[in-house]
Amino acid sequence: MPPSPPPASRPRRVRRRLRLPISSRLPRSLNVFDSINPPTFIKKKKTVEAPDPWAPLYDTHAHLLSFWDKDPLECLRRARRAGVDALVTLIDPVGDKMDPAAFSKWLRTSIIEAVPAGEIPALKYLAGVHPYGALDYTDDIHARIEAALADPLCAGIGEIGLDYHFDAEDDVSPCDHDVQMSCMARQLDLARAHNVPVELHLRHEASDAQRTSHVDAEHVLREVGIPQAGCVLHCFGEDRATMERFCDLGCYIAYGGAATFKRNTEVREAFAATPLDCLLFETDCPYMAPEPIRGLECEPAMIGLTARALINDRVDRTGESAQVIAQAAWDNAQRLFADRSDV
Repeated sequence: MPPSPPPASRPRRVRRRLRLPISSRLPRSLNVFDSINPPTFIKKKKTVEAPDPWAPLYDTHAHLLSFWDKDPLECLRRARRAGVDALVTLIDPVGDKMDPAAFSKWLRTSIIEAVPAGEIPALKYLAGVHPYGALDYTDDIHARIEAALADPLCAGIGEIGLDYHFDAEDDVSPCDHDVQMSCMARQLDLARAHNVPVELHLRHEASDAQRTSHVDAEHVLREVGIPQAGCVLHCFGEDRATMERFCDLGCYIAYGGAATFKRNTEVREAFAATPLDCLLFETDCPYMAPEPIRGLECEPAMIGLTARALINDRVDRTGESAQVIAQAAWDNAQRLFADRSDV
């Protein structure tokens, strides 16, 4: 029987975070895309193959505990066949109702040690409390996140941030903005103290022309400071001007499947203008599978579809080399999530 997460690990449908283990400096030659039997995805009657990537793929944000109908280990096997060499996952001690130490044990025993070396991507995780859990961010939770940072598999803190959106599907209302900002600031300060990267979740209502979550997050980043190890805007869904503000602060910008959606033209414009040394890719699985398989349960093997669509669009706009863009995203993730002993 394939291993499955421990009973307490089936969270509600909200976002969470993680990082990668083992070697975080994988040479290009280790990229293993299965050109004979690439992963395929079926939507209605259409079959879509994972494309051969231009460079190794690094999924910088994947929720292994949140799959609805998929087995995490099988997803990781497919991801490896799709050319994904490394992946960062996440644990939220509030949202996932699991201690980071228990998650780390599950990740090691049920995933990493359950298969031969090289059969799945190199793994790390991030630990942190999503803004949905801001009201429950206690000293005890803070201590558990800090303790996780001593784990070699733990690459940093995330996803933290601000969520001002009312989630009608799950009937989740955002808590007070000041409470969220305080929770974000406290975890950001912890990342600075331990010199580890953070991943930010920032969201507001679509009708919010001021993009208030990003305005407030910028205020927190300027007040507390950005970790020298790095800061990522995960699942970026804003315009070029917003991207440029955060890049000027020194942040990385991570693009996922939602950037391929037909309506998100301004996000693709932002991707095309993002400095090469700031680019990252992610899936945010199991959420937001990319076009042309939007609506399926997302998994790490789908990241190649996102990367190819966004890179092709950028090449059409700028004339840059697709290989150069893809390699930059891999190099950035390697640098960001490098083993701390290598930094």
